[in-house]
Amino acid sequence: MKSSIIIVSVFILAAFSIVFLGNPARKIIKRIPFESKIDRSIPATTVEWQDTLKNLEKVLEGTKINVEFPFKNTGNKILIITDVAPSCGCTIAEKPSKPIMPGETSSIKAVFNSENRTGTNHKELKVLLNTERRIQNLVFNVEVMPNNQ
Repeated sequence: MKSSIIIVSVFILAAFSIVFLGNPARKIIKRIPFESKIDRSIPATTVEWQDTLKNLEKVLEGTKINVEFPFKNTGNKILIITDVAPSCGCTIAEKPSKPIMPGETSSIKAVFNSENRTGTNHKELKVLLNTERRIQNLVFNVEVMPNNQ
């Protein structure tokens, strides 16, 4: 009888600590803040975006949408895109694989999966690059309509 009381007490204490103190396993995993990836030793250049905001057409749920944000290196130094971080797991982003020389054009590409995303969707891509403003936000909005098969 005493051993069952002790076991139940341990489970209650563990549940209490997880609920009120947070999951200790989650605290072990430390995320590196996006901004800490900025390398200020890379000389800054300038970039011109064709669009930083796209309002896409309505789509049916389950559709995968390709989004592209073209840009041009308008500076006189090499443009390096260090990272691109989507605002959620429903979007996969792709950055250029090589530096962009002065005068060259390229683009940030993303694929949005609209599965289970009915309604208005506002998605952001954080781009880390060597311009004066080291982080550029790219945004797209899309209305996902239910797919009533």
